[in-house]
Amino acid sequence: MTAADLLAVVMVIGLTAYALTGGADFGGGVWDLLARGRDAADQRRLVSAALGPVWEANHVWLIFVIVMMFSGFPAAFGIVGSTLEIPLICALAGIVLRGAAYVYRAYGAGAAGPDHWWGHVFAISSAITPVALGVCGAALATGDVTEGDALAPMTSAFGIVCGVFTLAVTAFLAAVYLCRDAASSPETEHLVPGFRRRALGGAVVSGLLAAALLPLLWSEAPVVAERFAERSVPFVMISALGGIASLVALWQHRFTAARITAGAAVAGVLWGWAAAQYPDLVVGRATVDSAAAPEANIVAMLIAVACGLVVLIPSLWMLFRLFANPEVKS
Repeated sequence: MTAADLLAVVMVIGLTAYALTGGADFGGGVWDLLARGRDAADQRRLVSAALGPVWEANHVWLIFVIVMMFSGFPAAFGIVGSTLEIPLICALAGIVLRGAAYVYRAYGAGAAGPDHWWGHVFAISSAITPVALGVCGAALATGDVTEGDALAPMTSAFGIVCGVFTLAVTAFLAAVYLCRDAASSPETEHLVPGFRRRALGGAVVSGLLAAALLPLLWSEAPVVAERFAERSVPFVMISALGGIASLVALWQHRFTAARITAGAAVAGVLWGWAAAQYPDLVVGRATVDSAAAPEANIVAMLIAVACGLVVLIPSLWMLFRLFANPEVKS
């Protein structure tokens, strides 16, 4: 394994961390948007409490991946930045608006406008970002990226379904996480059945969208599809078994186990895509070897990453530990 290959593996690990933390936060915004009925206000308070002060910290993984790509694979970074500007701008706008809306709704006390306005901005922005990131992932797999045609990734059937699939997966993950959060306090136990139903529904919708993606993958990304059949079956099995185990755990009200297995299901999807994508970073345009920076630069980057993680991981662990049991007060 070359230094460039190792850096690519580290990037996939960073993407996995972002999917399991930041992705669940975006999914929480989806359920904030769809909250209805007599428990809607309590559901929104639980979502807000679950995010707490840790939601912004989760974006460190996205920054982590972007910096590694910029420094380790500058040629691929240039292609992505010059051809996927529309979905990337949408993703960035969603992140920024979501953060601002969360703060104004939670702490503004009406000073920045009615709280329900910011609630709508928070929820809609939370849905925009995962869709946009899913579109970007589809474009990397198809290689359908051309300077001067920024809208092409947004008009691809494969890209659109990938975006919706990403949204469904984050919603499923968030609902599973929220089941455990709701069950952790007597004040929120009454919310468990609603989030449990949402988790089960999210799993079904994600499975149906995954089935719809397979024929589109073969028709629009044949290079990745062939590798997928050769390399990604073990990861598909991990994802499928994780999804089934998560459903069983939800049915049995074992919400900690459901969290772990749901995370495995989502990670399996991401790893399967990464295995099929390799060695291409952008199919037909840039590979790990062709886009890599000089080896000395990559080695220095890997050393810096290792040193940074020694500080980052304990800090994040402590942060999550401190805010692992949110309490929701009416």
